[in-house]
Amino acid sequence: MIRVEADRILHERGLLALLDRYGRPEVTGSYQLDLMTWRDLDIYVVAADWTVDRFFDLGRDLSRAFEPRRMNFRNERIARTPGLPEGLYWGVYLDAGQGQEWKLDIWAMAPAQYDGFRDYCPAILKRLTPATREAIMAIKSVCCTRPGYRKDFHSTDIYTAVLDHGIRTLAEFDAHRAQRGQ
Repeated sequence: MIRVEADRILHERGLLALLDRYGRPEVTGSYQLDLMTWRDLDIYVVAADWTVDRFFDLGRDLSRAFEPRRMNFRNERIARTPGLPEGLYWGVYLDAGQGQEWKLDIWAMAPAQYDGFRDYCPAILKRLTPATREAIMAIKSVCCTRPGYRKDFHSTDIYTAVLDHGIRTLAEFDAHRAQRGQ
């Protein structure tokens, strides 16, 4: 159901067409993995000529086209937060109705920067089985509502726990995190 909503934003509402005017949009993350448990899209927009001014032009176009509740900007070329791309970022929050919202994580980056992120999801896809997919979805569907999700731990931690450590249940995941001091 969430993926159908995502497809509407990407295609019917024209997000991909808008982003395509600025570079090559690459939808990644749980959308690419077909492991969506909440309304979040991760998109890289790859182009060699990103400037802050051009990125703010994109922000203006996003604001006009989607009328978000709010937008957050980050310049990770300066901040260089460990684990995040060295690029420019818009966090865009859209009204999804009935008290729900969509979060769009839009990263602008150069092709060389994207090269470091391109293979992550395809590598995960190759390792997924029906059993691991089911375990990930069961764990993510609960964890995505926890206050520490996306702050203290991320979907990637769940993927690693399931695929590399044989975790299959929420209780096992919680014990796994506690054992690691998380």
